[in-house]
Amino acid sequence: MLDLYIKRIIIHQFSPNDTELVLAESPIEITPRLDEYFRKKLSKVFSDEAKRGYFDTENVFISHIGNDLMESSVKISKLWKEEFVISEDQKTNDLVFIQFDKEGQEYFAFLRIALKDSLVHSLGNSQHPIQLSQNNLPSAAQTPDEALVINRSSKQYYLIEKRIKHNGSFANYFSENLLQVQPEQSVKKSIKMIEDTAQKIAENFNQDDFNFQGKMKSAIFNNLEEDQELSPEKLADQLFDNNLTARLTFVDELKEAIPEPILVSDIDHSRQIKKLENQKLSLSNGIELIVPNNVYQDADSVEFIQNPDGTYSILIKNIEDIVNK
Repeated sequence: MLDLYIKRIIIHQFSPNDTELVLAESPIEITPRLDEYFRKKLSKVFSDEAKRGYFDTENVFISHIGNDLMESSVKISKLWKEEFVISEDQKTNDLVFIQFDKEGQEYFAFLRIALKDSLVHSLGNSQHPIQLSQNNLPSAAQTPDEALVINRSSKQYYLIEKRIKHNGSFANYFSENLLQVQPEQSVKKSIKMIEDTAQKIAENFNQDDFNFQGKMKSAIFNNLEEDQELSPEKLADQLFDNNLTARLTFVDELKEAIPEPILVSDIDHSRQIKKLENQKLSLSNGIELIVPNNVYQDADSVEFIQNPDGTYSILIKNIEDIVNK
């Protein structure tokens, strides 16, 4: 969990019954349990799922965030309600506004948390011990339904948003209507786009085999872990080093969605590292291998041999010990 210092929390509520706001009169008392809960919620926003960007000086939304958290929270809650009220799927939502510090810088956060109904066991009623409890907060480990976190100094923002359904279609009302920004796509989505684009180009140039898949996985892993960024140009050089046309095509197809290298140093990208750290090979004879990337790339540890008949052999070298798990 990130090292965050929460200074102030204000919680308003939106009721779907009359589509009205129940506005808080004062900040809540921050107990140790609540501090831990909301720090975990905020940590979920600094993740590979967040869309990122910067507010420009002329943005209308950012002008509503002043030094008075209560005043800002009321303004933004009313603006949010005007946009959200058209949604066809409405629930009771807590609108949580948080003032906090991270690495010595001040941040503003707006979290939308949909409340849930849960069954609880009540010891005081022997006839009906299982009762329905309403307006329960979800677990701390769950990502907020929507979230906006802003660095008050740099105006950089981190955004988790969900599309709402209205008149049979879906819209990113949060970024498009409320914030009026065009954020970068999330790191998670960018990596998926890079993988899909690389695979398509490899297929077009007859390079799409397990060797290329392993090469791609290793390249993305190394760039994330060592460089803390993903550059389409650099990945093109690594994936298609012997084919200029493939390199140029790869960069060209990604330039609109990923015009600049994707930085990951400011977010938790451990899930992507975990996903990419091993090569998982499924062989036609039923054998499955999990090979760490550093071993996979080491010719003194693993060698893949293509036989004259087109089959493959895998030579695993220098094994000191074998344990049957």
